[in-house]
Amino acid sequence: MVEDLVSKALREALRLGASYVDIRYQEGAATSIRVRKGIVESSNISFFQGIGIRVLKEGSWGFACLDDLAPEKVTNAVEKAVKLASSSSYRKSRKIEIARVDPVKDRVETKIVKLPSEIPVEDKLRIVFDADKTIWSKSDKIVDDSVVYSDYSGRKLFVNSDGAEIETSETRTYLAIQVSAREMDRVSPAYEAIGGTVGFELFEKNDPVEMADEVSSRAIRLLNASIPKGGVSTCVLDNKIVGLLVHEAFGHTAEADLVLSGSILTGKIGEQVASELVTIIDSPEPTGANGWIRYDDEGVKARPVKIVEKGMLRSFMHNRESAFIFRVEPTGNSRAQGYSYVPLIRMRNTYMEAGDWDPEEIIRETKEGFYLKGALGGQADSNGEFTFSIQEAWRIENGELVEPFRGVTISGNAVEVLKSIDAVGKDLKINSPGNCGKFQWVPVDDGGPHIRARMIVGGGL
Repeated sequence: MVEDLVSKALREALRLGASYVDIRYQEGAATSIRVRKGIVESSNISFFQGIGIRVLKEGSWGFACLDDLAPEKVTNAVEKAVKLASSSSYRKSRKIEIARVDPVKDRVETKIVKLPSEIPVEDKLRIVFDADKTIWSKSDKIVDDSVVYSDYSGRKLFVNSDGAEIETSETRTYLAIQVSAREMDRVSPAYEAIGGTVGFELFEKNDPVEMADEVSSRAIRLLNASIPKGGVSTCVLDNKIVGLLVHEAFGHTAEADLVLSGSILTGKIGEQVASELVTIIDSPEPTGANGWIRYDDEGVKARPVKIVEKGMLRSFMHNRESAFIFRVEPTGNSRAQGYSYVPLIRMRNTYMEAGDWDPEEIIRETKEGFYLKGALGGQADSNGEFTFSIQEAWRIENGELVEPFRGVTISGNAVEVLKSIDAVGKDLKINSPGNCGKFQWVPVDDGGPHIRARMIVGGGL
């Protein structure tokens, strides 16, 4: 049994001198399908299992992983991890220590109605092809598309030398549609994604054909929009753009490993970093969100982290190592892409709390500016400087939406933008499933309510 193999490996690592050991076993099945212009660009069904072994010896980490679970191979991997820790310990200027955590024994299962692993691949292909067909039947102005379906179902076992034993079954399902329309020299993209910690029942409440129709209609509609002139403007942001702002531009700067290496938030606990209307949380909840977890990959019970409370910086996101340095409790933010990756401090579901404005009221009370809807992605750095591409924008004049725009970008400094917020809506939504890449990919979600703030608006697409 895997449990016996893992227990033996743990004992062997301790015998070889490790002061701490954790072992992660993972098995699962995954499907990934991408269709573009009616053609399957990729279609993969994979089954995998493996073990990741991490040891702490003489103040240094050592890590090894393998997918061949023959007992002698596992023993060799343990020896490799211990040797790596020993060989790097003399180069360390700071000996690593980790915060103490009470060991937990638990079994966690997500409530799934329709396991994707039990759904015929033909049904999954039908969803993707039906969406693709809908897009291309919409208009001859459509010039490109991408329809991506993916699912994962698996089991993880975590044990450590503290005595933790946690078994987790998890499932995620995801669909993303991207469309580009063109007329003359005008190009407009549109994008939408759905998914989360959910099974194939995702499509009982979300019709992929309707989704494809809406995304392609948006791309076509935006062809008639203008490109705005650049400048600092008052902007009303929708839920998805707020989610991108708090995750990409601000959230990463509050991950304790980046704080230690130097971010805009280093040394600012207790200082004002946003308007008093702003509270930002990274949470393992809600159930069903794409970043949902019960325990992180260090066996720590995941809990909400109130990063910003009424404008004041209150906490960072931590693993056990950074928690020891900061003399705080670990927050359950240590996550790995899979058994073959070392856990890093990562976000889960990051969002801004709701305020008390109606979204329509925010627009109505704006004399001039822009209403921005839907994000296409972007980039940010550890200083909080960001540039995001926006799907759709409207010029606001005396509280009314008077002119559409396409090819819009927004940029600024996350802290300065958050400080400029003077209205926060009551319509909190966490609805932007995706995978965050910080050396490795992990599922996350983000969101927030509508807000009003000041930032640089430009045209770029």
